[in-house]
Amino acid sequence: MTQESGPDQLKEAREKALHELKALDPSWMASRSGASYSFFDQTFKVPFMGEEYTVSYPGGTVTRTDGSPADGAAELIILHYLVGADGTPVREQWVSYRDLPGARYHEPAFVAEVERPLSLGLAGRLGALRGWRERNARPVELPGDEAFAWDVLPRVPLLIIFNEEDEEFPASARVLFDASASCYLPTEDLSVLAEVAVERLLKET
Repeated sequence: MTQESGPDQLKEAREKALHELKALDPSWMASRSGASYSFFDQTFKVPFMGEEYTVSYPGGTVTRTDGSPADGAAELIILHYLVGADGTPVREQWVSYRDLPGARYHEPAFVAEVERPLSLGLAGRLGALRGWRERNARPVELPGDEAFAWDVLPRVPLLIIFNEEDEEFPASARVLFDASASCYLPTEDLSVLAEVAVERLLKET
C-alpha cells in the first residue's frame, strides 16, 4: 500500500484486511496490539497519532473521534495493525527504513517522500518543533538538536532526529523505526505511516 495506490488496489487491500479481521478473536487482537476492546459495544479503541479511532467488530468500520470516517491510508494502517500485531515487546532499538525487511532498495523513495520534506519543512522552526514535542512525544537521549520518540500507534513508535540549519549545513531530519516495527505492520505500510506522520507533524508545528 502506498498513498498513491489506485482505488482498485485500496479496495482489494481493504477487503483482504476485513476478511482477516473477521477471522480473528477480538480479545486476541487487542492483547497483541495494545488496543482496547469492548465486548459490550463490539468496538476497538486504537490510539493513532494522538487521536482515538474506533473500529467496529466484525464489520471493520474505522471512524475518528468525531464520528467521521477515517481516510483511506489511516483506515488500512489501523486494520493492518490490528490483524498483524504479534505482541512483540517494543525494544527501543532504532533502525533505519532500509534495514526493515525488503526495504533496502526503496530507501531513495523513503528519503524523498519522508525525510527530505521533513528536513525542509522544519528548517528554521526548531522552537516550534520543541513545543510540539513537549505536547506529543518523549525525548530520547541521542545526538541532535531534537531527538524524540512519537508513539504513533500503541506499539509502533517513530524516532525523529532533527538538526537545525547553520552557516555550514542545511537542516536535516531522520525518521527511524523500532526494531520490532515489522512485527506490527508490513514494510510498505511503515513507509506510508511515516509519510502520514510527517504530514501531521508539519501541519501541527
